[in-house]
Amino acid sequence: MRNLLLSGILIWSVSVAAFSQGEGSAFLQRKGTQLLLNGKRLRLVSVNKFDLFLRFLEGGEAKQQAVQAIQEASKLGFTVIRFAGVGFYPSHMRNWANEKVYWGAFDELVQTAKQQGVRLIPVINWNIYLFPDMANECVQDMLTNPDSRSRQYLWLYTYQIVSRYKNEPTILFWELTNEMNLGADLEFMYPYGWSNLNPVHEGTSFMRLRRDHFTTEQMIPFLKEWATFIKQIDPNHLIGSGFSSPRPAAQHLRLARGKGDWTEDSVSEMETYLRDTHPDPIDLLSIHFYRKHDNLRFGNKDEDSAQVLAVFKQASERIGKPLYIGETGDEYAQRADAPFLRNVLEQAKKLDIPLTLVWNWMSPSDQYDVNPQRTPQVVQMMREANNR
Repeated sequence: MRNLLLSGILIWSVSVAAFSQGEGSAFLQRKGTQLLLNGKRLRLVSVNKFDLFLRFLEGGEAKQQAVQAIQEASKLGFTVIRFAGVGFYPSHMRNWANEKVYWGAFDELVQTAKQQGVRLIPVINWNIYLFPDMANECVQDMLTNPDSRSRQYLWLYTYQIVSRYKNEPTILFWELTNEMNLGADLEFMYPYGWSNLNPVHEGTSFMRLRRDHFTTEQMIPFLKEWATFIKQIDPNHLIGSGFSSPRPAAQHLRLARGKGDWTEDSVSEMETYLRDTHPDPIDLLSIHFYRKHDNLRFGNKDEDSAQVLAVFKQASERIGKPLYIGETGDEYAQRADAPFLRNVLEQAKKLDIPLTLVWNWMSPSDQYDVNPQRTPQVVQMMREANNR
């Protein structure tokens, strides 16, 4: 393993020089509902690796595994990786204030990907509780109060990461969150508080409180303000939400105003929710598309069918923004031939969805682990989809 020999000052000077050479044509561009890269339409199947940055930050064998994951992805033609561009728990942020350690690890990640011809999609805030936990606040403080400590933490982190790589085309685009939309409008389920992502030894809150709930109406202006802040810093990169597919009852839950209504949304109600939760200047409509969770709606009863993707794609055309699949996968251990994923890839090709990202690349502790040794059929399926 190669050690970090450069001083903090040298790392900073080298990275600034390297990250200032991006040409405008090298950045992903949006043209209506299409995405263009280097003047060509983007159509790609690639991967997620949630802990890519965390492994670089940990160093040692963990970092080497991350380097190998990038190299293997590049070799097999999987040239985009989506990952958490921030710590998951407060314990992962202990070196945030140490630029040489924290941002030095991020610089190494970007340079490694660049050398391998792999582009990156960093999720700026993966765990919605992260900064509230660090600030001893609740999620509503971050969403609704610009002067809260958690909002200021998020804005500072956003400024640091976006300004650092704003001229770097290795960053394909920014994502705001991971599935934040799935947390909205659920106060009726846990009116007095609950436990979620609370390993206290990692620095989290002891329990979630009522004010850790939030509504879609609180989320939308927060997202708009956050995306506007990013665009002010970085005019080069597009922004995706990082959202999952809307819940089958998302619009009904929204309109119930905390009382709870699980009535399945119609296509038009789903489209309204998708449009409203991707306000300008968010550029890209994100969905995560998994078996049962996302495809059993609008009359579809086939658990392995991906036909519902056509409904999402048609909605995106009417909304006027590109749609991409930020996550998808199958139960590989039980179904080595992954019939659901095969159908997703077929539909993505048929519908001309520009980007489909499979969960979760070379991550042996994950039940959805995809790698050439464990899931050779899946890897071959993904390569064939790219070739098509």
